[in-house]
Amino acid sequence: MTEQVFSDRMQAPESGFDVNDPANISPLVVWLGSSESADVTGRVFEVEGGSISVADGWQHGPALDKRARWDPAEVGPVVHKLLAQAPDPAPVYGAQ
Repeated sequence: MTEQVFSDRMQAPESGFDVNDPANISPLVVWLGSSESADVTGRVFEVEGGSISVADGWQHGPALDKRARWDPAEVGPVVHKLLAQAPDPAPVYGAQ
């Protein structure tokens, strides 16, 4: 059942604006790459359809510093350990 609900939600509309089109993100990405965004740093944005929002409450979480370059094979266990220590994330659009 979940597969069908997801599939139905993600289908492009027959006509009109497709809120799920990945191209909706492009204008923000282009703007962030421009000189106009030079004063924007450390922010997280969310784009859904024609809506752009700034995430509120961004904060640093648990960290592990190896003091050397990570090998890709080492990263998975470290990320899982950090996620276990981190608070649950705030739900985003589409989350129930």
